[in-house]
Amino acid sequence: MRTMRAKILLSLSIAMLITVCITVVLFIRLIDDLLVNQAKSKLHEQARKAVHIMSDGGFDRLDNAELNYVIKGMLLSADYFILSTDNRIIDSSVSGVEGKKIESLLLIRQGFFASVHPSAHDLASVHEGVAVFQGKKILFTNEELPGQPFRIFVYSPLSSLRALYVPLMRTTILSIVASFLVILVIGLMVVSRLVRPLKRLKEAVGNYEPNQPQDSDFPQADKSEIGELIGTFHSMSARIQQHHNGQIEFLQNVSHELRTPLMSIQGYVYAIQDQVVSQDEGLGIIKVQSQRLIDMVEKLLQLSRLEALNEEWPVSLIDLGSMAEDAVHLLMPVAAERSISLRVEGEGLHVAVPAEQLFRMILNLLQNAVRHTSTEVVIHLEAGTTPEVVWVMHVDDDGEGLTEQEAAEVFGRFYTGSNGVTGLGLAICRQIASRLGGELSCTRSPLGGARFSYIQHML
Repeated sequence: MRTMRAKILLSLSIAMLITVCITVVLFIRLIDDLLVNQAKSKLHEQARKAVHIMSDGGFDRLDNAELNYVIKGMLLSADYFILSTDNRIIDSSVSGVEGKKIESLLLIRQGFFASVHPSAHDLASVHEGVAVFQGKKILFTNEELPGQPFRIFVYSPLSSLRALYVPLMRTTILSIVASFLVILVIGLMVVSRLVRPLKRLKEAVGNYEPNQPQDSDFPQADKSEIGELIGTFHSMSARIQQHHNGQIEFLQNVSHELRTPLMSIQGYVYAIQDQVVSQDEGLGIIKVQSQRLIDMVEKLLQLSRLEALNEEWPVSLIDLGSMAEDAVHLLMPVAAERSISLRVEGEGLHVAVPAEQLFRMILNLLQNAVRHTSTEVVIHLEAGTTPEVVWVMHVDDDGEGLTEQEAAEVFGRFYTGSNGVTGLGLAICRQIASRLGGELSCTRSPLGGARFSYIQHML
């Protein structure tokens, strides 16, 4: 019972079975009430008939055959007792009960389980009802003889009345069974139709490969719940394919970026051996390229740790302006060599953030700006103007700037700009921004170059 089809069919069958049981119980109760009420009415008629007969000719004229009645085409028998004022039976259509008090022969239900002998007062006040006589349930009615100290007690066994249930129940059960089978067949068809796209989706997921085109028989999304699930898988597979392509491109870029300094190192090793260049010159270039390799591997490790999402970042309260000034002081010697002005503007903000990671992002953004600016780089800090935004940082330069397409792609790993420069710094910044719960974007700067904006959202 593990498949979805089996579970749905089982649930449907249980629901139908419960419905059938409730329907049958209510139907039996309804039929019972109708037949009992009809029998009571007939017994009242027969009792009045008996009273009329006895009023005209005495007890000897009364024959229990005249008390028989018909319900639903079935002839039902009725018997009687003639009772004195003290409820003693003085005449009866049943032998062996004359002289006995009727309350000693009857049991009337009291409560849910108990049955007791009725009192004389109870029988006198109850004109109709159900009792037990000689171990059998009976339906009875009481009528007084006008002008005489007698009452007539007419009764009929319920067993003969309930014999009418058999044809009614047979018809009902046949109808219910036929309906059950029809609904079951319809349920099977509906469940099969519902499960079919799920089976196709299961096969498609089992055969899915990121580097292979999707099967043309792959189920299509629609507005149903299963269609939404299929649409979600389409979106997921597209993201997986995009990520897979990005990984391939990343590996190709890493291979290319690592190969360039390695080839340079190898070339100068051969040049030193062949005495084409001096040893000092060759070792100097090898040192530079080795440091380039170390920096690249370090950034790859940083990016890998950021994407792992399992490193805890301790939060501390820092002065954002002071942190930005520290980053500016670190890059001041490099900027001074190119006569580039670096400054921090804006409000003094105190924020609770992972200080090490935020400083790394600011430093990377500042390094990128210094690399591409012409004369100045400005870090602008401001508090958020909406409840959703805590604070905002802009890093502006007056360089050539970026096109809209370049601004959308610049945060990719090993993105190569129009000047041929590649790197991982901005990709690391994007990962840090994401982990901090903020948003990093690139637009046009008021200074004429690029503006990198970080918006810290409320967490």
